[in-house]
Amino acid sequence: MTPSPWLTGIPTADPALRLFLFPHAGGAASAYAHWLDRGGDALEIRSVQYPGREARLRERPLHSIGELADGLARAIAAERPGPPCVFFGHSMGALVAFEVAKRLRDLGLSGPERLFAAACAAPQTPRRTTLGTLTDDLLAAWLIREDPSCAEALAHPELAALVLPALRADLTAVETYRPTPGPPLDCPVTVLTGSDDTLHGVAVTGWRDHTTDEFRHHEFPGGHFFVRTSEREVMNLMEDLMEDLMKGLTRDL
Repeated sequence: MTPSPWLTGIPTADPALRLFLFPHAGGAASAYAHWLDRGGDALEIRSVQYPGREARLRERPLHSIGELADGLARAIAAERPGPPCVFFGHSMGALVAFEVAKRLRDLGLSGPERLFAAACAAPQTPRRTTLGTLTDDLLAAWLIREDPSCAEALAHPELAALVLPALRADLTAVETYRPTPGPPLDCPVTVLTGSDDTLHGVAVTGWRDHTTDEFRHHEFPGGHFFVRTSEREVMNLMEDLMEDLMKGLTRDL
């Protein structure tokens, strides 16, 4: 089978579970590079690669969540049949993961057994509509405020020219996003937030409307990028829930 440009990571021969990781706006598959070490014989971990960055740098970035979800749904549907999967999405990635899950269901295929939505307001939440139209300088300044780790790269014009087009496309995708009509998912939804982020209240609990199964909310120390600063705690929670899932799947056989 020809590897899909949408998915990175090495397929495992006979895993019990697959974990698909969806990056944040402006992010790439490498955001989860060190997460891949958490995989093994039982858990296959695949990181999503959006167009317009890293190995897909020469491709045009996509400007809608729907286009991203369409491509990813086709890529995941084309994977060899076998183990169930779990989706984890950070910020924009959670919206993409949510829409991929709906598309897989509409194709009559198995969707995720659990959706982890990190640092992302519920799909029906109104989004701000100004970031995608900022000048490059203002957009770079906003990104540095949100993610100071980008400051060094953005100080170099040639690197900024590689980063900003994909970020602008992603922000436009988020700002113009509207949920695809249809019934809620039938898998558990676990929402993860940072205590210092601006995400609170109905923007969090609104995810409850998008599942007929269990809804959970866990808060971790940190801001929008708490998945870095509280990485161990986030991974421990995910591994506990995925281990419970694998045990349940084994009992059902």
